[in-house]
Amino acid sequence: MIRTFFFLSFFLLLFSSFSLRAQSIREDVLKYTNELRRSKGLPALEMKDGLNKLAQEHSSNMAKGKTSFGHDGFMQRQQAAHKFFSTINAFAENVAYGAKTGKEVVKGWQRSPGHRRNMLGKYRYIGIGVARNKKGTLYYTQVFVN
Repeated sequence: MIRTFFFLSFFLLLFSSFSLRAQSIREDVLKYTNELRRSKGLPALEMKDGLNKLAQEHSSNMAKGKTSFGHDGFMQRQQAAHKFFSTINAFAENVAYGAKTGKEVVKGWQRSPGHRRNMLGKYRYIGIGVARNKKGTLYYTQVFVN
C-alpha cells in the first residue's frame, strides 16, 4: 500500500513537473516569436486557448507516435479552428522536434525560410503545443490564424 502510494506520488510529480515545464516553454515560444515579429515592425501575436488545444493535440500525437512527424491532419486542424473564429482568412503551421527550449526551437524555425515566413506572416493569433515522448524528445507545434 505504501509502495503504491509513493509510486503514484512520484508519477504525479513527474507528470505535473513536465506540465509546468511545457507551459514555460510555450510562453518562451510566444515570447521569442513575438520578439522576432517586433524586430520586423510587426504586431505581436495573441495566444488563444482553443488554438493551443489544437497545437497541443498535434504535438501529443506526434510524441506518442499516433501520427508521423509533420503536417498530417493539417486540414482537420484548420477546420477545427473555425470553432473559435467566425472567419479565417489564413491558417499556417510550424512543427519541430528535438529542441530543448522555446528559444532554441524558435531560432531553428527562423533559419528555415518557410517557417520564418509563417512566423512573420499576416496573422493575429497563435496556438502553441509542446509534448514529450517516452525518450524525452520534445515535439512542438505552432498554429497561426488571421
